Amino acid sequence: MKLKFKILALNIAALFIMLTILGPIIIKISDNYNLSNILNYLKSQGDNSTIYVEQYILSKAGNIFEVPNIMESDSSYLCSYLNKNIKCRVQIFYGNKLLGDSEDITDSNKTIRPEVSETFKGNKAYIITKNKTRTLYYATPVNIDGRYNYSLAFIYDLSDADNMKRNNINMFIVTGLLAAFFSVVFSNFISDRIISPIKNLTETAKLFSKGDLHQKVEVKSNDEVGELGENFNSMADSLRNMIHELKDEKEKQKNFFDNFTHEIRTPLTTILGYSELLWKTDSIEVKDKSLFHITSEGKRMLNMVERLLELSRLKRYDFQINKSETNLKALLEEVCDSIHYKLGRYNISLNLKLQDLSAFIDPDLFKQVIINILDNSIKYSDTSKIDITLEDKDGIELTIKDYGTGIDPDTLENIFEPYYKGDKSRNSSIEGWGLGLSIVKEIIDKHGARIELVSHKGEGTQVIIRL
Repeated sequence: MKLKFKILALNIAALFIMLTILGPIIIKISDNYNLSNILNYLKSQGDNSTIYVEQYILSKAGNIFEVPNIMESDSSYLCSYLNKNIKCRVQIFYGNKLLGDSEDITDSNKTIRPEVSETFKGNKAYIITKNKTRTLYYATPVNIDGRYNYSLAFIYDLSDADNMKRNNINMFIVTGLLAAFFSVVFSNFISDRIISPIKNLTETAKLFSKGDLHQKVEVKSNDEVGELGENFNSMADSLRNMIHELKDEKEKQKNFFDNFTHEIRTPLTTILGYSELLWKTDSIEVKDKSLFHITSEGKRMLNMVERLLELSRLKRYDFQINKSETNLKALLEEVCDSIHYKLGRYNISLNLKLQDLSAFIDPDLFKQVIINILDNSIKYSDTSKIDITLEDKDGIELTIKDYGTGIDPDTLENIFEPYYKGDKSRNSSIEGWGLGLSIVKEIIDKHGARIELVSHKGEGTQVIIRL
């Protein structure tokens, strides 16, 4: 069953239950109220009539002993008189005998009714009987001079009360039918207002599931349905952003592996070329030269693979930074000592200006940062001198500066991207910065530090690390 029909059915069921429970209660209360008013009226008229009958009989009787004769002779007159005033049938009883009746008497000795019997015990009483219509029988005792007891009975036709009860029932049925009709109309209107945004949300979700990620739900209310629409739009925005980020990441990965494939093809081509040459030549000089290039390109390819693995590991965040209090001056001196022979081979002098400072870092990873920066300067900058400065400038600042060829602005802008290269570094004789600075940037970021690279063509390059 659809939600709209569920709402309609629920409202109609609630209305039916309410009418089923409240209808009989209201009708019963209304009927009891009418009967109570009639009974109170008869009680009041009975009290007044008792006084009237007693005064009438005593005024006509010469002495108290004449009361029974006068009552027997004038009871019919009294009943007729009271009937005209009270507007109901009136009877007067003495024991089991009917003395007077406002209507014709057919049997004066018939069995008296229960409410009449109660009056001879000194009580007022009433009963309600039901045949085609209901009838209220009310009786009150009449005591004359404390000696003679009579019963004054009223027979009140409840046709008007029954008609009112039937009218109330009919009115309640008509009201219920009208209420049901308007309930259906109103429920239909309300359910459409409720269901319309849900339908809109459903249609949008279907389009969204088919790949139309630019769909949005139109929010028209501030209720729970409106909140659901806003949450859907928020989810859609987040999903679009995530997909966009995944596409960007996929594009970066593609570019990364494309660049790596390009980079690794060059040394492989060189190795294969010189390997074939070894089989074809008998010249010792050519063989030595071929072996030198094979070894050189093999080492370069090995370094490239190692750096790729390092960068992949960093991107997956599956390594641990083990920070400890480290003396930076000692660490830098250790690194410089390890590359002393390489500096000599490239005829590069190293100038150190180091303050005795310590920092909370991972010594192994930070050593890798320094080696990568120095290795790039040594191999690719064509510099004759490198300056390393460590000082405290409202925070620890490490500067590594060479005086080589520098980097052009276009290349500098993307220098920290994996395997990014400017036109200059496409030349196989000048490899460029490759993966090195990408790894450096990852390590520096994970230390919560900052790295800045400043370079000008023909003036050299300066790398600044601030801890």
